[in-house]
Amino acid sequence: MAIGSLSLAGSCEKIDLIMRQGLLFTFFICLVFSSSVSTLVQTTTEESIAGNGEAYRLFLRGRHLERKGDIDGAIWFYREASKLDQESGEILAELASLYARHNRGEEAVTVANESLERDPTNQSAHRILGFIYAARTNKETGTSDDFSLAIEHLEQVSDKLLPDLQLKLTLAKLYLGNDLSNRAIVLLENLRKHSPGFFEAALLLAEAYEKVGRMPDALMTLERVVEGSRPSLRALNSLGQLYGRNGRWNDAVSVYERALNQNNRSAWARRQLANALLQDGQNERARGVLSELVGIRPNDTAGLSLLSKVELSLGNFEAAERAAERLIKLEGTENILGVLALTDVYSQRREHRRVIDILEPTLRHGGALNSNQTARLIGRIGFAYEQLKDYTDAIQIYQRGIELIPTSLGFGSRLIESYINSGQFFEARVLLKRIQDSYPNSLTLVNLEARLLGDEGNIEGGVGLLKSTIQSQHNNLAAYLMLASFYTQHEQLEDALDLLQLAKSKFPENTTLHFQLGAVLEQSNRFEDAEQVFKRVLYDDPKHAATLNYLGYMLAERGIRLQESVNLLEQAVKIDPYNGNYLDSLGLAYFKLARLDLAELMLTQASKQMSWSSVIQDHLGDLMLELERYADAIAAWEDALAGDGEAIERSKIEQKISQAKDHLDR
Repeated sequence: MAIGSLSLAGSCEKIDLIMRQGLLFTFFICLVFSSSVSTLVQTTTEESIAGNGEAYRLFLRGRHLERKGDIDGAIWFYREASKLDQESGEILAELASLYARHNRGEEAVTVANESLERDPTNQSAHRILGFIYAARTNKETGTSDDFSLAIEHLEQVSDKLLPDLQLKLTLAKLYLGNDLSNRAIVLLENLRKHSPGFFEAALLLAEAYEKVGRMPDALMTLERVVEGSRPSLRALNSLGQLYGRNGRWNDAVSVYERALNQNNRSAWARRQLANALLQDGQNERARGVLSELVGIRPNDTAGLSLLSKVELSLGNFEAAERAAERLIKLEGTENILGVLALTDVYSQRREHRRVIDILEPTLRHGGALNSNQTARLIGRIGFAYEQLKDYTDAIQIYQRGIELIPTSLGFGSRLIESYINSGQFFEARVLLKRIQDSYPNSLTLVNLEARLLGDEGNIEGGVGLLKSTIQSQHNNLAAYLMLASFYTQHEQLEDALDLLQLAKSKFPENTTLHFQLGAVLEQSNRFEDAEQVFKRVLYDDPKHAATLNYLGYMLAERGIRLQESVNLLEQAVKIDPYNGNYLDSLGLAYFKLARLDLAELMLTQASKQMSWSSVIQDHLGDLMLELERYADAIAAWEDALAGDGEAIERSKIEQKISQAKDHLDR
């Protein structure tokens, strides 16, 4: 955890701004070497050397030269004074403070340690060392030793010098950054007791409460901070974020509305409000807030990025794309925010090849990308390849991800799954074992191991592994759903139904569970039971697109209540208009209703998007046959035979092709 930025030559005039920004540690000079503290150090130094007249004279000469800007001269006189008075550590502490004031940190550390060799209890030296080591925790080169040393030295003086709020706050931040939250709570509660109006302590105290799981105390602490008529924007932001982390987005909306009322021109407040509205499901209001923001500040990149996201959530693909393209023009090649926003749009449209075509050149030529940006690009490219069923390229890109982050669970699990999908079981098992060493309790890896066992033919082994997971995690719904899915995959439908019914008694309100139960009932040819379960899901969530599609397709495939089927499927497509499976389902329903023009529109889109899907190509072939377009029908059925082979009978399709060829020969 960073303590804040530090400039050993900082200006005390910036202290109010620094407090508002929370950059506690830039206080170094303002605290250690401000007039009050410096006077304390000087007075102590002067008292300790008053008995040595010559040392005192040299010390004063050094102070005079420092004021005149002759730093080298001042250092020489302080050194000479310290040689004459070798019992006191105060002169060396004053020399260390001079080095610190002029950004000569290493020399300050050396001399402060010399001071402590003479006098291990010297408070000035402990203070200087404490703040210097604390400053180092902010830098990439900082180590755990810097945290420990900073804490060690500041604890030596935290209760011994004059009351010093900022020293205590810095120590509290060090505690929080070193997983010592309970120590931070004791320190901050005491500080709040004696300085109740010091809101910086309250913000840190709320953070400490949250770290140890005392969420009600964290919320109450921040709520009290903002009770006043005009709390700081920083305090409001802290409370808003805490509400968000607890899923209380409506409360977060109220907080950010208050922040915006205090400062109507604040771009930050508008962005935070829009994000809270989006998370709370108030997407239209979020768009309104962001439209106002980019109207006031057309070059607000963060606002444009969020606007693209909001437009996408509303299904306004063209508006989302325009916002992303504006963002790319503003950013140039220095950032990837716009590129990611644009590929979000393409991904939602299932235009996975376009995602790859944009991101791969960005990755190749992204010399300025940091590791986090590189990882995000790799993840998106790999996902796009997976959606295209191009597991060879998916494997290559995920291997690059593993090279970047060797212990990544995300890249590791995706690479393992790509290995399994491409039939490379040995490679999958080797990587699985390595990743499991870092994540022994990962359900994702357990599921992949079970799938690997099943694909290798060891179905009993997969079942046993998943059953043992349920026994150890009997309150985790995911464990039940994984085993039910495994049963279904290996056509053990009765076992899947029994398990899902058991899970239903433990998790009666879970939508995902009910959807999976309905799907297994349908696969077991228990259509009426499946329909009742699906209707229960839609009663709870009328916009559950997967259920709308499944129930609509189930009716269409059986050729019953076709208008109801179309109504359900049109709703699903409205929610997710570029979902190839939904388009195929609706196309089939239109076909069964003899609305052939609409069927052609839907099935053609679906077949282009999911060219590998045998069943979709089969549906398109049937439509083309009905339209007496025999060559097109043959082409579609040949694509079906070349596809994934799921949900088709090859012999029947071969027979269809033969019959269509007979028509062509006439």
